[in-house]
Amino acid sequence: MIGGIVAVLIAYWFYRSAEDRGLPVFHWAFAGLLAFYIPNFAWSLLVAKPWVASLHAQQPTLTTGLINLSSVILGLLCAVLVRYFVLLKAAKAQQ
Repeated sequence: MIGGIVAVLIAYWFYRSAEDRGLPVFHWAFAGLLAFYIPNFAWSLLVAKPWVASLHAQQPTLTTGLINLSSVILGLLCAVLVRYFVLLKAAKAQQ
């Protein structure tokens, strides 16, 4: 649930950033979603799910919740980095 809300906010953030800089808005909104979802899914499937499965017998609910949230945080961090290093540099190169 939280991942979907974060994804919508990232798409809007990329849309507005591209609009302010005169770049193609839908392309950049989609790029923001990809920058969020690719690392999010990769981390979730390769790290978080096996880690939570290994902790299943111990039943640490707070730890499993944080591990599951870590994929959203990683996706958000990657989207911020893509915006800073790609979108903003593309706007400067266009000017």
